[in-house]
Amino acid sequence: MADSRSLSERLAKMPPGRHLVPRDFVSQNQRDRMLLATTELVAERGYQKTTIELIAKTARVALSTFYEHFSSKEECFLAAFDECISAAAEVFGELVEPDQPWVDQISSGMEVFLEMVVTEPARARLCIVESQAAGGAALARYQAMLGSVAPKLREGRELNPRAARLPDGLEIAIVGGLSWLIHQRLVADRLDDIKALLPEMLQVTLTPYVGEVEAGRLADAAQARAA
Repeated sequence: MADSRSLSERLAKMPPGRHLVPRDFVSQNQRDRMLLATTELVAERGYQKTTIELIAKTARVALSTFYEHFSSKEECFLAAFDECISAAAEVFGELVEPDQPWVDQISSGMEVFLEMVVTEPARARLCIVESQAAGGAALARYQAMLGSVAPKLREGRELNPRAARLPDGLEIAIVGGLSWLIHQRLVADRLDDIKALLPEMLQVTLTPYVGEVEAGRLADAAQARAA
């Protein structure tokens, strides 16, 4: 009977040694397993309690193999962070239509974001929680993640006739506040509450650009869709 497992699944079960597959495929498979192990271990144990030895054991690779790919735990963590951000960007690119009006992009983008947090909590914890406790380089990655969202929010200033009065740091403040709302619930393991944040997050985000009344209407509409 044919083996129904994927090649990567079968490869993961093979003992160490030479395999009848290209060397670069084996290397990438090992790297992917270590990044996945890092994400899951950090989400479960925290960055400080996740060791290189535990990453290697969980990924089913030799300790020497870890050092063939990464010079340190920090480097592995940063690679896992980058992989999570890249995967999230791909999802946003597929699900958020750039030709939509700005308010619709923000609304649909926020729905997609919350859905990803709920369905991929380990990745969310790594990027939003543990990145702030994993050293200076990781914190810089976290801050860059927040900063990458700010330009999209800034587009909303075109909808506000008094946009010149808005503070320069408004967008970063909004993104930081939204991230903190998610951070609190991830730390408390309250995943069931996360999607319910959508109306509040939309209200906070949209009010400076379209006004409190219109932001409330859009938040209510999003809540009705979710229900």
